[in-house]
Amino acid sequence: MNDATQIKPLFPISVKFEDGSIDTFESVESLETDLEVFDSEKAPGCEVTDALGRPVRLRVNDHLILEELALVDPS
Repeated sequence: MNDATQIKPLFPISVKFEDGSIDTFESVESLETDLEVFDSEKAPGCEVTDALGRPVRLRVNDHLILEELALVDPS
């Protein structure tokens, strides 16, 4: 794995909701058009992971623009 792979989430991004349903997003565009407003830090019952199963912070704002897509710091 190269350095960029280690520091950035890899698509697809999966969101597991509190009810157990899972949505998978293949791109930034699909996050902005299909997910709508979302903040993983304000949705404690949800789990967001990248293609490698790593935890991800994800935030789509009220204007449906991706504000944050980053790996969760394990420390």
